[in-house]
Amino acid sequence: MTPESMTPPVVAFVIAYWDDGKPWQREYLRLTLDSIVAQTDPNWRVYVVNDASPEPSATAYLDALTAWYGERFAAIHSDRNGGCGPARNRALPAVERDGGDVIAWLDADDLAHPDRVAVLRRMFAEDPELEVVYNSIEFIDENGNPWAEDELLPSLRLLAREQAMPVLRGRDRWVDVAVERENVAIPSAMSARLSLARRFPFPDVRFCEDVATWFRFLGSGAKLDHADGSTLRYRVPRVGGSASRVLAGDLEYFNRLRCGNERAGLVDAIEMATARGVLTATAGRSILCRYLIRIARTVSVDGHVGLATEQYADARSVDPTTFGQHATPEEQRMAEQVSVTRDS
Repeated sequence: MTPESMTPPVVAFVIAYWDDGKPWQREYLRLTLDSIVAQTDPNWRVYVVNDASPEPSATAYLDALTAWYGERFAAIHSDRNGGCGPARNRALPAVERDGGDVIAWLDADDLAHPDRVAVLRRMFAEDPELEVVYNSIEFIDENGNPWAEDELLPSLRLLAREQAMPVLRGRDRWVDVAVERENVAIPSAMSARLSLARRFPFPDVRFCEDVATWFRFLGSGAKLDHADGSTLRYRVPRVGGSASRVLAGDLEYFNRLRCGNERAGLVDAIEMATARGVLTATAGRSILCRYLIRIARTVSVDGHVGLATEQYADARSVDPTTFGQHATPEEQRMAEQVSVTRDS
């Protein structure tokens, strides 16, 4: 027997779902749900949130599907299409009502490791101060086959390489993410205590809401850990690519939204950390500057030099000293070019 504070929590999988009638959407969802049924620890529930799908039969389909899977499954229907972030938020009251303790987000085409629930319950029970956990990821295609690293889009290739970097543990590790890492906040690889998820719901934006939320979680001082041995299988189809990028319309537009939405979350994290007294205003400007340099390099790899140049110029204006220390001569030239254009 363990003390009450050490009682392993119930894990609530929250899945945002949108259906416009393509058969593969329902097949992927079925595989995602099967990966939950295959959990080695049965202490879980599932909440599938229908994000106002345009396919008329989607509501009846989800109701029938959850009824078939059993009482631990629930379908929640939204009357407004707001994107994945707001859809995930809609499940939180139901999770709280049903006594859920930990949220494990999972996209409707990704596959949970069979031990995800077991690992999460153990980690959260053993450390009452722990609030956020993330998993490593493995890229798979539409048929469930692994990607070779050199086949991925350049930005995804960066993310794949970062899987080999030391894992992040402790508090205020958002700084490492901001200045050094492409993204460790794939929604399907994120889990958090319900109380933190209620405090920082996903923003009402359609893309890159995950990184913005990640920054806010960790900027609040939340303690982070990595779930060893329960790698997420993250689906990126070979035909069509990332669903978010497809819905955004094109890669450059997606990256432009990304720069704005991620930055908003980082600015909030900096403000919270400064208010907590763990960060000075000068250090905050330096972190924002280095983030802008990093994201500029990321979008530049995708071929969006104009967008990258804007980020370099913003970085220079935020903190000229830090920019001079961390930007390459070519990056400094690009920033200066924008400054000259703006002045003229």
